[in-house]
Formats: sequence, C-alpha cells, structure tokens
Amino acid sequence: MKRFSLLVLLIFFLFFSIEAEAKIYLDVYGKSLKKITIAVPYFKSDKITRLRMDMTELLNKDLDMSGFFIPAPQTLFDRELLDEGIEKREIRFGNWRSLGVELICKGLLQEKDDDLILDVYVYDTLDGTLVHANKYKGKADGWRRIVHKLADDIIFAVTGEKGIMSSRIVFVSGYRGKKEIYAADFDGYNVQRLTNYNSITLSPSVSPNSRYLAYTSYVRGRPNLYILDMEKKTEVFVDTDSGMKTGTSWKDKGTFTYSFTSGRRSTIYTVDVGSRTKKPILSGDGIYASPSFSPDGTKMVFVSDMHGTPQIFLKDMITGETKRLTFSGDYNTAPTFSPKGDLIAFVSKIEGSFEICTMNPDGSNPRLLTNGGLNDSPHFSPCGRYIIYSTLKGNRYSISIMLFNGDNKRTLKFTEGDETQPVFMP
Repeated sequence: MKRFSLLVLLIFFLFFSIEAEAKIYLDVYGKSLKKITIAVPYFKSDKITRLRMDMTELLNKDLDMSGFFIPAPQTLFDRELLDEGIEKREIRFGNWRSLGVELICKGLLQEKDDDLILDVYVYDTLDGTLVHANKYKGKADGWRRIVHKLADDIIFAVTGEKGIMSSRIVFVSGYRGKKEIYAADFDGYNVQRLTNYNSITLSPSVSPNSRYLAYTSYVRGRPNLYILDMEKKTEVFVDTDSGMKTGTSWKDKGTFTYSFTSGRRSTIYTVDVGSRTKKPILSGDGIYASPSFSPDGTKMVFVSDMHGTPQIFLKDMITGETKRLTFSGDYNTAPTFSPKGDLIAFVSKIEGSFEICTMNPDGSNPRLLTNGGLNDSPHFSPCGRYIIYSTLKGNRYSISIMLFNGDNKRTLKFTEGDETQPVFMP
C-alpha cells in the first residue's frame, strides 16, 4: 500500500511538472511573426503618485520596442476594467478578450520610504492561465531598472528567450577630430564615458564576460590598440607597432582578435589577455580584416580583397580551409557571427547605398534588411534576435536596432554627438 501511495504521488508530481512548463506563445525565429496584444493598465498603488503611471508607461514602451507585442492604449480601458484587482478571481477575462487583448499584466506598487515593491501577474485572457508572476524590489531611484527587468521577464515567459531591455550598449560618440567610447542603458539613460583621451577613439569590442574593453585610439598620434580591464581600470595590453590596428571581436572571454595592416601586408592576430601574448592566425598581401568567430570558435569570417574587391570569407580553424561566401557586388564587409551561429550579418554596397544584410554561415540565403542610405557596423544582441547598427540620417550618425529579419526598426539616442559602432555589452 505504501509503495502504491508513493507511485501515485510520483505520477502526480510528474503530471504537475509537465503542466507547469512555460507555454511558448511566439516562435521568434519563425519566418513570420504575429505580435501579441497585451494590456498593461496603470499599476495599483498604495500612494497617489505619478510613479505608478511612469512605470506602466515605460513597461508599455519596452514591450513595444521588443517587436513582439502591441500594447493596448490606456484609453481603451473603461472604469470597470480599471477598478479590477490583480488576482485571477477579480479579473473579467471575457471583457478583456472582447477588446482584442490576449495577455494582461496586472501590478500592485508599494512605496516605503526609498524602497519599492512591485507585485506583478501576467495572465492569458483565453483561459486565465498565469503566464508570469513575480515580486520586484528595489530603490525608488532605480525604478527604471525594475521595469526593464519586468519587461525582460515577460518577454522570456512568452518567447522562451531573454529580453534585451536591461542591456547596456557600448558605442562611439563625438564629432570630427574628437570621439570617445561610451556605455549607456538600452533606453538611453545612465550614459557613462569609458575613455577620455580627447582624441579619436574607435572600434570598441567587449569581452563575453564584460570585463575587458578593446579599442583603437589615436591618442599617441597613430592608431594603437588598447585592451582595458574595466574592473581594475588598467590597460592590460597595448599594441603600438607602426601600422593600422583595428579592434574587432573576441573569440572567447580571454582571447581577442584584431587586424594589423602595415604597408601592403595585413595580419589577423589573436591576443591572450592573461599572458598578454599575440599570435598571427592569417596573413597576406592586401586586406585581411574584420575577423569574427563562430560561437564554438571553429570558424572565422573575415574580409579580404584577395580576388580584387573586398569580399567575405570563412576560414575553418580546424582544417585550415578557406571559402568565399559573398559573390554579389564589389564591396562586402564588416561580417559578424550571431551568438547562435546560425547567421552572419554584414555590410554590402548595393546601388550606391551601404546596406545591412544577413546570410547563412555557408553563404546561402543572403537577405537585405535595410533600404537606402549609409548603414554600417552590424552587431547581434546576446540572444541573437536583434541587430544593432549605425546609420546616417540627414547629417547625423545615429544608432538603430531591428529584429534579425529586418522588422521593427527603431532609432536609439544616447548623446548629442554622432553615434557609431554600437555593440551590446554581454
């Protein structure tokens, strides 16, 4: 009898665990993407302050920016719906469905001195299923971080992938003759200057553990390569040899890859940050530049003019075999691997414009994502769902972001200067 009871209990837990698994509402890597309509009525609050409205509006903005949701406007909700509580038994799901709402996010904000507590529940209006629930705590001056974390959690609950709203972006900003490297929150807040050379500093690249920042600076009169330990605020590597050095990418958390050009000869090096040693991995006359490694480190894409014009090539680091990937057009450059290894983003000159494109790692299925102008420096988000890049609009360079398929293009703003060469901080 005891064994039978244990068996029933085991079956119950197995069944419960299966039922409790997250339901994935969106295939964010599918060929087409149907956005989900979500309602976020103003959070309930124990105090009559503007903060609950600001937090709700920021959450709607984050969800809209993600490209996966259509936030329902507050004007759509009548008094009866606004007076509802936040628990399942208090919600009229049929009324929300009649408005076209598929998910509803309810929140209760408590303000205690400088501390905030936000209780959140996200429901599926079809059957009242609880999609996400959590208690968020933080300081009042950090309310934006709380909202970004909530947005990322909702995105994860719906797509099964982490969001990017809590991300920080590293980029170059300034004017002609003076450019520095900055970091900022994805929404443009908390801007921080990382270099202060009063010179031209370019090509930032952040290690996968976010500890090291590599870049090229003209502070000593010529383009030298630097690697900065951002924890200790010290330089751990400097290449001051005569020639052009361009920081590009990291092979792993301790190995940086860059291109060095002197005269007619170019060499791609790897640098072991721990031992501060560099090793040549590819060299030849002409252009050998813009290296980027696949996530497993076995493949490297790079740019070369070995056939006359800049084209993109793939080198197998195990067999040593090199394969040309691009054949359309006479200018293809700036390749970068997706963190998932399934795509390569690059820049192609098409009918006088510089466009962001993607292709499969074998060069197949090239796809045009932008439409006219000067677009450059594509870089994938850590989840691989977004591409951030710089674009010239009017007489100002700005930073834009889009989904990996080119949808949901948005312009970001961090500083008043020209903003270029954006990368995500992992």
